[in-house]
Amino acid sequence: MQAYVVWWILAAVLVGVELTSGTFYLLVYGAAAAVAGIAAWLGAGLVVQLLTAAVIAVAGTLALRHWKRSTAHPESTVQDMDIGQPVILDTWQDGRGQVKYRGALWDAEAESASVDSARPLIIRAVKGNTLVLGN
Repeated sequence: MQAYVVWWILAAVLVGVELTSGTFYLLVYGAAAAVAGIAAWLGAGLVVQLLTAAVIAVAGTLALRHWKRSTAHPESTVQDMDIGQPVILDTWQDGRGQVKYRGALWDAEAESASVDSARPLIIRAVKGNTLVLGN
């Protein structure tokens, strides 16, 4: 079997497996294998094929890592939607308690000692599963 056929089969397998994972890393490696297959089809030696695949795989991995770090994280966006929303006080004592928000009971803590639980409470921040409240 010709070397380019092996590279293209490897590329097809990697892209196929990528369809089940959704991480894009295997897509990069599949593209690297496909380009190495093109190099083999053009008559390049094994060393050139391996270097081509390695350079494209490393460059693609670095580009993908940079892209993933620069995109917004949806979990922080969802939490940001909660900030500024009013809550209904359920229990409160010494700056901690439970509040009703979005149909569920949440643990809550005061933003500072000056928070007055007799006045309407508003979400100022979210720390894990705890709402930080202020007036």
